[in-house]
Amino acid sequence: MVDGCLVVYKPKGITSHDVINKIRHVYKIKKCGHAGTLDPMAQGVLLVFFGKALKLINFIPAEHLDKTYLARLTLGKTTDSYDATGNITSEYNESTDYSQEEINKAINSFIGKYDQIPPVFSAIKIQGKKAYAMARAGETVELTGRPVDVTSIRLIKDYNHELNHNLLIRVHCSRGTYIRSVAHDIGQKLGCGAYLSYLLRERVGKWDFSHAFPYWKLEKGIPFENDSAFTKFSDVLSCPKITVKPETIFKISNGQAITRKDITNIETNNDELSTIFQILSPERELIAIYSSNKKSNENPDLKLLPMRVFHQNETD
Repeated sequence: MVDGCLVVYKPKGITSHDVINKIRHVYKIKKCGHAGTLDPMAQGVLLVFFGKALKLINFIPAEHLDKTYLARLTLGKTTDSYDATGNITSEYNESTDYSQEEINKAINSFIGKYDQIPPVFSAIKIQGKKAYAMARAGETVELTGRPVDVTSIRLIKDYNHELNHNLLIRVHCSRGTYIRSVAHDIGQKLGCGAYLSYLLRERVGKWDFSHAFPYWKLEKGIPFENDSAFTKFSDVLSCPKITVKPETIFKISNGQAITRKDITNIETNNDELSTIFQILSPERELIAIYSSNKKSNENPDLKLLPMRVFHQNETD
């Protein structure tokens, strides 16, 4: 059983689940899943978790899963999906020759925290039904705004190609942000409409596309455990690590609390305010996740309680 996280470079034209199916078929690994769906027309970083590492996803803080995208907006048209895969819903017949000041003003208006309306063609569920399925069936779909945090949007290039006026932008945002909606909303702000015509997810948290495992290697079944794209189970999380004494292993396996006397070493990883801790065996294997209501790990009365204990042969 492989335990850890692989950064896969998903090519455009396939779904995120296609990547999982390929891994299961080629490597005969059943226990794997992705975190953060990437649309078929998009390419770039897709995080695939294996084995016990699947149990770590919920312990990764949202701020450690922020994303960076390189996106191309095509001005003058809108589509029902907000991207190039949809049907054209409107065309703008006037000039889109905006000044850089006008473009930057429109772009900058979507920096910050706000409620974003997702695309109708999305996997968001409404009373148990997926929005895109309802839309394809001709049903009326009304989605409410979802809180997002766009840290920055930067104009990389403003250019014309094959009669299309394009804006190439780089977006740094929180998880859950729809770049299709960002493209659509910028077009509405400019007054001409726009849709997303290219998308590259460059980064998710600490995982960067430049070190991603290419899809063609997955197709050929090339081993990845020793590749730089693979993060071992014990290195997936960034929260502080606590090494415990050998005699403490029994307490942990039984889900008991541990205190300062059970600990031999604490590594803060520059996250001294964390209330979640990785518990390592003397051999430095990740054996549990514990929490504390004390933010300072320098507290002499530190008491940690179990959140998740990883048994040696755990496969569930």
